[in-house]
Amino acid sequence: MKSEKVLAARIDAAKRAIAALGDMRPGHLSVQRREGGKDGRGYAQLSYTFQKRGRTDYVQPEDVERIKSEIANYRKFKGLCERLVALSIEESKRKTGRRRKADDAGRSRS
Repeated sequence: MKSEKVLAARIDAAKRAIAALGDMRPGHLSVQRREGGKDGRGYAQLSYTFQKRGRTDYVQPEDVERIKSEIANYRKFKGLCERLVALSIEESKRKTGRRRKADDAGRSRS
């Protein structure tokens, strides 16, 4: 198992990384084509789920790069949250193990 200091440092690093993220939003950006359209150009569409409801938004061409960046930040956020939870579980198990050892040591003295 990792030392307490290393574990605490990794938890702090994950928290700082989450705090440093900019704007974010969930979803997937895709290009849709109009059927029978003369010009053949597509339009950007953002699909996402929020509060257990599927949603779709059209994205203006000038907003596509910003939306891509927000989606990337959201994916980073989800990964960092999973890392933070895993580290927190490990820290909790370590604390529980220390308490059990102390309790066992106290019982053996009695």
